Order: sequence, then C-alpha cells, then structure tokens
Amino acid sequence: MPVDPTKPRTILVVHGVQTGNNSELNQDQLIADLLKSRLGNMHFQFKTDLYRYEDINDQAKQKFFKLNQLFTSLPIGLSLPDVALDLIGDVVSARLDTSTAAQIRQGLKEKILEIFASGSPCYIVAHSLGSIYAFDVINELMADKQFFDRNSRKIWPVQGLITIGSPIGLAMFKKVRNKVQELGEGTKLFRWINYWDRNDPVVSGQIFGQNLSGFEIAENFRTDSPQMGWVIRDKVVDTGKAWLMAHVAYWEVPVVGDGIFELVTN
Repeated sequence: MPVDPTKPRTILVVHGVQTGNNSELNQDQLIADLLKSRLGNMHFQFKTDLYRYEDINDQAKQKFFKLNQLFTSLPIGLSLPDVALDLIGDVVSARLDTSTAAQIRQGLKEKILEIFASGSPCYIVAHSLGSIYAFDVINELMADKQFFDRNSRKIWPVQGLITIGSPIGLAMFKKVRNKVQELGEGTKLFRWINYWDRNDPVVSGQIFGQNLSGFEIAENFRTDSPQMGWVIRDKVVDTGKAWLMAHVAYWEVPVVGDGIFELVTN
C-alpha cells in the first residue's frame, strides 16, 4: 500500500540508553510537546509513536547482574551500581551486534512496516544508541528493491531521519557503519539531519573514554557517487546543559523542534 500524503504524519521516536522498563518511557510525548510548542496557532496534523525496546535489553542483561553478584562476593566487595550495569549492557548490545541487537532491529523494522501499511508517512527521530538501530534498519529497508524508488516517495517506508545525541560518528561504531545504502538513480533524496551538542559526552566519545571525534557525521558517509541519494546535514545546538544533562536535553531545544517541522512538512 503506497503512502498517502493526505494522512497525518507519524513521527516514530526511537529511544536510546535507558534505565527502568518500557512502561516508564515517554519520549514520544516529549517530541509531541516540542513540536506543538513550535507550531503556535498553526494547524498541522501529526501523531507520535515510540518504539520501546528497553524490556528486550533488560532480559538480555541478566548476565551482567550475575557478574555484579560475583564481584560483590569477592573479599574487596567490588560492586557496580545497577544503573551502571543497565547502561553498560545497552552499549554492549549495540556495539557488539548481539542477538539482542538483532531482535531490537527486527522489532523496529516491523514497527516501521506497520506504519507504512497504514499509509501514514513515517519520519524517525532517534536518540543516542537508538540512532544506531534506526540507521541499520533504514539501510536494510533500502536494500530491499520493493522500497525506496528514487522517483517516488510513495513507496518509502521512512520519509526522513533525525538523530539527536548520536554516537554514530565514533570509531567504535564506524567499522560496520561506514557507508549508507545507495538509492540508485532518480530525483528524490532521503534526508538525514543530525543534531549534536559539543557538551554531550556520548556524541564526543568522552563517556566511552575516546577522543573528541564523533561530532559531525556527514563527512563519514558522504560520497561522490551520483547514486547515493542521501542529503546528510549536521547541525550543532546548544542545549545549555553540561555533560550527561546535555545528552538528555535535546527534547527541549526549539531548534530541534523547528527541524522536525521542516522535515515532515517538505
């Protein structure tokens, strides 16, 4: 079923590193509030949805908690906080491309295709490690010849991508994600906007003990091929926060809301 441009746009939010469980996540509402704050009195039909996968991560991370119990039993009483183990497990799953990561990607793909089957144009806003999963799934869909005709966006399951606080520019993720799926010849372009704050340690790599190298992603993926079919733009923002507070502040930045509006209305 082709996309119906007269239907309300669906903004699918893909969360990143989390603690807690699926029921506690509300990033879709945060994006809805941000976009509404930028619309003012303008009438624009849209809806937000959230792909939740924290429960999948939590089920797989029991081995990390068992490891923590082992540390606790040692004479030195070494123990990692549960929150730290929760976050470490999320990163390990995405970085090492585990079976858990494959399950998360499959669930996201099914969610996108469900929206596509409804005829609603779908746009993705992906935060943090969620941008890794979104990038992988979009490339997988682009490799499927039944989608992404460059001359017609009506058979595009995803119309555009916005990443916020993404670590995708870091060397730790670059090895298997150093190129985008080329769309071939045609006239339409797939748009990817990447927002980052210089104080965000996930974007810079500081939180992973790496050098400051992951800010801008466009140069990592741009090629001279006329068949690439992607427009990739990096946009720096100032969240007014420092360290990890900057990483979770993108939901409140007016410029990000303006970028979402620009993407979904053009």
